[in-house]
Amino acid sequence: MFIWFCFAVVLIVISLNDFMFFRIENEYVLFLLLLYAVSYIFGISGQNFSEALSIACITFAFCFVLNQFNLIGGGDVKLLIPLVLFAENNVFEFIWGTAVGGLVLALIYIFFGKQVAFLRRKLFIIFSVLKKKKIRFLRFVLLSLYKIKARSVKFNAGDTDALKQEVPYGVALSCGGFFVIFDVMFR
Repeated sequence: MFIWFCFAVVLIVISLNDFMFFRIENEYVLFLLLLYAVSYIFGISGQNFSEALSIACITFAFCFVLNQFNLIGGGDVKLLIPLVLFAENNVFEFIWGTAVGGLVLALIYIFFGKQVAFLRRKLFIIFSVLKKKKIRFLRFVLLSLYKIKARSVKFNAGDTDALKQEVPYGVALSCGGFFVIFDVMFR
């Protein structure tokens, strides 16, 4: 239960960072891999480890090629590995959850593009103010904010057209992770 709680918290943190900064930090991916290793050691996950690892490797190879054509971000490719490993027998739920999350995200960007851009700007201001506080958990949650400069985050008012905006696919991938958590916990 604790493993799944930690998994959910990290997915929320990844979604927030990806939404705000379009970044998925290596630390989050490594933490998820470490969490998977701990769950494997304690027998929570890993019943079909070899199958999950082969699916993760194939997924990584396919998405790496997509990344070379700028069709998917490098952070999303990294994030897929621990998510597919955690999915194991629930790969269908992961794919379904990612598709549903991606659809909802796309519809939000299409119909509320200006409001999403406005929300991102406001959250960035709030988080920049909070950055000055010395809160350790906040440093973990907003790791991307601590690694980038404010001037490197672009908030152009003219980029509110849904077809021109970047979409944080890490949010959709996290939705797939939540579908896996839901399936494991309530099955």
